[in-house]
Amino acid sequence: MLRCQEYIPMAMEGAQWIIRFDDINTPQTVDDLWEYLILGDTTIENFDYTKVYRRSLVPTDAPPPFIPNGEYELYGFLRDDHFDKKVYAFLLYNSYDCPVNEDFLLYDFSVQVGDTARFCLIPDFMEYVLASITPGVHLDFGTRIFSNGIDPYNYYEGMGSYYGLFEAMFTPVKSSHQKYTQHTFLYYYCREAPCDLVVSVPEMNNNENTLQFYPSPADQILIVSFLEKSIAGEIVIMNIQGQTMMRKYIRGQDKTVIINIGSLPTGLYFINYYRKGVLLNRQKLIVSR
Repeated sequence: MLRCQEYIPMAMEGAQWIIRFDDINTPQTVDDLWEYLILGDTTIENFDYTKVYRRSLVPTDAPPPFIPNGEYELYGFLRDDHFDKKVYAFLLYNSYDCPVNEDFLLYDFSVQVGDTARFCLIPDFMEYVLASITPGVHLDFGTRIFSNGIDPYNYYEGMGSYYGLFEAMFTPVKSSHQKYTQHTFLYYYCREAPCDLVVSVPEMNNNENTLQFYPSPADQILIVSFLEKSIAGEIVIMNIQGQTMMRKYIRGQDKTVIINIGSLPTGLYFINYYRKGVLLNRQKLIVSR
């Protein structure tokens, strides 16, 4: 018997993934890199979405962390339907077959053999009748491999899909004389912050942006202290599910900030320091009473 893959939420605050592009005609194996980051949320047509940002990275063969090569641009939105085990997207830009400026089904974790799958991540948005479903592993995440028993390619569920997250993954682009000329890869994927795949800004290694908070564990009051000087921004406290629990605006001249956390349940949290939407610092926070 075939069981449905355990549903894995994808619209997670702080999730980050890196795309690698390789032009076969050049000597280097990495010709372009770009990053996606889920940061913040919004509401579209009464549905709650997370925001997905994209920015270019400096191409390199070295492992993470990577260096940015541009500013973040809002790319689209993701939302999970936990009850039906589905993931929906709303994209502002897209160079493939997925719709733009409308809600569409990105993944369906509930399909079974004999079902007809029709996602934009399947080439040409065609109807794909599932003849077999087998387990597989990609980037250390369990996934399912779908086949219709006819076409030479397979469809992979979730972030390891045939088309990955938003664009063609593992799919070589051929020239007119049928030689492979380009490859696009899902290079790294992390869905539980902190991911540490990218050095967001050079100041991350500078002590003037380093903050401390105490006490830890904390009870009712959290004190945030900047070692030298702060930069105007925002402190966001998230739970381990990636949900935003509290926000606190930081003025540029602040040296110490007091946050009342009495409403937070006991547990583990992440305290994040953002400036202009860029994560500068992330640390763990334990609330204990």
